[in-house]
Amino acid sequence: MTAGTGEIKSLTALRGIAAMAVVIEHFSATAEHHAAVPVPSLVAHGYLAVDLFFVLSGFIMAYTYLSAFEADGLRAYPGFLGKRIARIVPLNTAVLACLIGAGWLSSHLIGRNLLFQSDNLPFDLLTNLLMLQGIGIGTNLNGPSWTISTEFAAYIIFPLLIGLAFHRRRGVRILTALVALFGLCAIAAMQRRLGLDTATTGQDVGRCLTEFTLGLGVYAVFRQRAAWPWLGQDRVVLAAALVSGAFLVLRIDLLSVLPFPLLILSLACNTGRAARWLSSPVPYFLGVISYSIYLIHSPFRPVELELVRWLHPAPLSLPQALGFALAGSVSIIPVAWLAYRWVERPGRSLVRRLLAGG
Repeated sequence: MTAGTGEIKSLTALRGIAAMAVVIEHFSATAEHHAAVPVPSLVAHGYLAVDLFFVLSGFIMAYTYLSAFEADGLRAYPGFLGKRIARIVPLNTAVLACLIGAGWLSSHLIGRNLLFQSDNLPFDLLTNLLMLQGIGIGTNLNGPSWTISTEFAAYIIFPLLIGLAFHRRRGVRILTALVALFGLCAIAAMQRRLGLDTATTGQDVGRCLTEFTLGLGVYAVFRQRAAWPWLGQDRVVLAAALVSGAFLVLRIDLLSVLPFPLLILSLACNTGRAARWLSSPVPYFLGVISYSIYLIHSPFRPVELELVRWLHPAPLSLPQALGFALAGSVSIIPVAWLAYRWVERPGRSLVRRLLAGG
């Protein structure tokens, strides 16, 4: 995570840990399709890492771009949007191209498309390229990309959100944070046990926008961090993580997510052991390639499952299924590194040059 004031490496690493949590949960679910017994997820309710992404993204966008909007107003908007397009679109486009090719190959080799289902592929491909699938337009061809789509909707209205979250009137700022918090609670109240594995497109979009706005509020507090020196202590980081983890074990989604703002804030302020550990090579590396990890992993799940079924036709025992889930998750990392190095990073540079007209 970078800005004029420098990268906060612990938050970059946190993004990598969240991406791997999603991957591990998804591979755990995939393993159950070829197991003799129920397979518990290696990361219970790992989909809540998506909620961490949304809060973290709000913080990162404010940290990186707020100063430009404060200095230039809406004149900063085209530059902001261009940089977000450069960040997201190249890899999303490459993954969709690979999906179409692999789906065609799968249909011809084994008689069925392992990768995706679509009744109107040209339309669905267009909506996925334009990142509209997460707001209910078209069929999502790459499961996890719904979050990229909904987050892009937050980018579209970013000037409005920061106008409210950083309004000169304190009452407006507080009301904005309370509305976001109430909205998230209302979405969870629609589900069993305050769940956030939301069922409708409207709930998905609301989940993103409310948590993104809470992330903006976290940055507003971060800017005043000198008034609260205790925020960066290791024990605050640990307390937020433990409270979140406890409710994760209890499978109460909302109560697990509510400590996320404090976790992000305390990590952003931390210069102690927590920051040093997260800034170490492995967590930081996962954070650097986290977008690639997240976006490419889903198509590998059915392919690797089909390979295991071919090599081991009998249903897997529980240890074998858990081994498959772990091995499948780890197998994504080198591919994600290649995608980051050969697609994501050069693609971002290319799009920025094209948008700059040179």
